Amino acid sequence: MLSSNPLPFDDNLIDFCDRDSNWGPLLFLRPDRKDRMSHLRTSAGAVLLGIPLGLLGSILMSLFARLVDQPAPALVYFPIVLTLGYFCVAQVTLRRAWNQRATRLARLARWR
Repeated sequence: MLSSNPLPFDDNLIDFCDRDSNWGPLLFLRPDRKDRMSHLRTSAGAVLLGIPLGLLGSILMSLFARLVDQPAPALVYFPIVLTLGYFCVAQVTLRRAWNQRATRLARLARWR
């Protein structure tokens, strides 16, 4: 199938994101196919993933640091870095691809 999308990876990413099972507990953040994904949704997803997973990572790093007799890192650094990382990656990949598709669908709806 020929796509009008200049980056074919976007089509694969959108196909992946269209499956409910891939969103897990964050399914409530997924907009409708024709709606654009806002910065707020992207931020909420990054926070809801980054903080709990970052805290778990910080705790594991602290336990490892204690095991090797090194000073433990502060608990807040890893969750903040992970949340910012998730946000940046989602902006560049998921949000951009989703919004391009929403724009294409809106353009198609106008022509019909």
